[in-house]
Amino acid sequence: MTAAVVSESELATIIQTYNDVTERLKRSHEVLGCEVCRLREELQEKNRELERRERLAALGEMAAGVAHEIRNPLGAIGLYASLLERDLTDRPAQLDIAKRIGVGVHNLESVVGDTLAFAAGAEPKRRVVRLTDVVESVLTQTAPQTQALEAMIDVDERLVPVRLFCDAGQLERLLLNLVFNALDAAGPRGRVWIRAGRVRPADELFPLVVADNGPGIDPTLAPRVFNPFFTTKHNGTGLGLAIVHRIVEAHGGSIVAGCREGGGAAFTVRLPVAGRDRRDEETGGTE
Repeated sequence: MTAAVVSESELATIIQTYNDVTERLKRSHEVLGCEVCRLREELQEKNRELERRERLAALGEMAAGVAHEIRNPLGAIGLYASLLERDLTDRPAQLDIAKRIGVGVHNLESVVGDTLAFAAGAEPKRRVVRLTDVVESVLTQTAPQTQALEAMIDVDERLVPVRLFCDAGQLERLLLNLVFNALDAAGPRGRVWIRAGRVRPADELFPLVVADNGPGIDPTLAPRVFNPFFTTKHNGTGLGLAIVHRIVEAHGGSIVAGCREGGGAAFTVRLPVAGRDRRDEETGGTE
């Protein structure tokens, strides 16, 4: 009788152990299934990024070739237009036409310059950069437009201690494009913010946000804002944000276009932070 009771107890233990192991295997299988799905999505995203880079590289090469072919005759047209302006000072109607030609040439030169900048894709010359030094330079260069619009640019005090490991010239171009876009969007008496984003612990990328109180970004257009030659402006080249995206990618960072809480657009750029082992490079040097 005793032997039978022990056997039943052992059998119950075996069944319970089997159930526990089965449950653990089931949970492990579910976890692995979720991880496989995550990795598959991540792989698809990386493949899309790779395809996009390949398309942009091909487009950049083509655009550079076209821009170089345009630049020489465009320079000649600009020269002849300036000569006409000099010779037509006594004929106001014809002088006005010559000036319009000159303005058109200047606008085309801006497009050619942006196209070449997008196509260049130069490798960044990285060093430790004080973020506020770059921001101050950007504020100086955007001051005429800020004053003309009677707009206001607020700079976050939390940016003061920030040191980034990047190309200072490319960082300045990146911020100039974002701030000029923000001023255009905000319009007269608008507001623009340059601030720190939400910093994640032990993150090697610093989140820098440029936001405005303009009309914001149409959600249906958001996926296309970084595409070359895409613009909603009447006088835009559609290359400013494409250049920004290329600079960010070259630094191993990221950029996201979104909406500001309270209305308007917000662009969050994440760029490499200068680590302690790079403090000695603060006076210059390359990676």
